[in-house]
Amino acid sequence: METVIVEWFKRLPDWAFVASSGIFLILLGIITYFVALGVKRFSDAAGQENRLVNLQEEHIKLVTENSKFISSTAQLQTVLINSRSFVNSLNKLMSDTDPDFSHFYLIQRIIEGIASDVKANGGERHRCGFWLEDQDKGVLYLSNGSAGFPESYIENRHLDINNSIAGRCFRKKQTINLPDVTLDTDWSPTDSSGSYKALICIPVGSWGVITIDAKEPMEENAKLIGDFYAEILEGIFNDYLNRMQEGTVNQIASELE
Repeated sequence: METVIVEWFKRLPDWAFVASSGIFLILLGIITYFVALGVKRFSDAAGQENRLVNLQEEHIKLVTENSKFISSTAQLQTVLINSRSFVNSLNKLMSDTDPDFSHFYLIQRIIEGIASDVKANGGERHRCGFWLEDQDKGVLYLSNGSAGFPESYIENRHLDINNSIAGRCFRKKQTINLPDVTLDTDWSPTDSSGSYKALICIPVGSWGVITIDAKEPMEENAKLIGDFYAEILEGIFNDYLNRMQEGTVNQIASELE
């Protein structure tokens, strides 16, 4: 059979080979065209699918950002409502000619308010403390603490002014926001509970420092809220100091009469 085919090809005229080659090239061109057309259609379909995936990802991103924006707006609205109550209480104290010196009760309310208001999400856990300076010992001691602090810590917990993160905040009068306190050179294991890793420290004039502890890094809003409440706390202490000085002056005047 193989011999017959070879003999048949030998007997074909030259024009037959030329015609066969032409037909083969035409068929090859047609096949190539349809293959290229199929590849183009597949590429277009894949491009449309990729664009759809990109649009879906962009949609998810926008929905997430919008959710954060709504949450942030609600958080700031809560802060404004709560702070109005604190400012009204401070104004009442400052205008009262015979106050009962309930400044420290108002401070405790504000510390509890900060621990609650800095939460961007309901499931987050924070605690807030206010540390006053003890000049004689060179330390900051915990004057007020939110529910996250054990009761035994109040007035018994101390931070060295020269060797702690809160102390650095107090010395430099600068707010500090740390996503992970364990990476800071001024941190030691005795400074805070191991379950709280993020920390914001905010100076309150020359009086002390607000600390905000969290399980996870905090948003910029938390720092801004802390800064805002620190201004109110400073006003409370300044009013208290003025009243103490007035009381001293009045006492001296009465003794001289």
